[in-house]
Amino acid sequence: MIEKINLSKDCVTGGEVRKVVLPVSGEIQELRVDPHTAIKLHGHNNQWEVWLWNNKAYVCLKGEEHQLINESEETAYVRGIKGKEDYLYDDLDEFFHMLGYAVYHDSLIIK
Repeated sequence: MIEKINLSKDCVTGGEVRKVVLPVSGEIQELRVDPHTAIKLHGHNNQWEVWLWNNKAYVCLKGEEHQLINESEETAYVRGIKGKEDYLYDDLDEFFHMLGYAVYHDSLIIK
C-alpha cells in the first residue's frame, strides 16, 4: 500500500516534509522538503537509510544518526531507501557507485 504522510513537527524544523512511501522488504520513499526546512538529527537502530539527491547518495548505517537540511530557496525532492539487511558501508558504496551515484557517509545538506 502506498502511504502519503506529512512528517511530524517533532521531527521537522521550518516548513513541511511530505513523504510518499512504498513498503517493500524495507521502504522506498519520495520526500518533498520545503525551502529552509530540516529533518532533525535522528538515528536508525534497526535499519540503514540512503538519501538520493542530485546524483549523490548519502548513507546512514544501522546504529548511526543523520539529518537532512534544505537551506535553499527551492523545494527539494529526495528519494529515500531503507532496509534491514546487515550491509557494511563498503557494500552500499559499491552498489550506489555502480548505479552512477557519488556516495557519502554523511548527512544531506542542500544549499
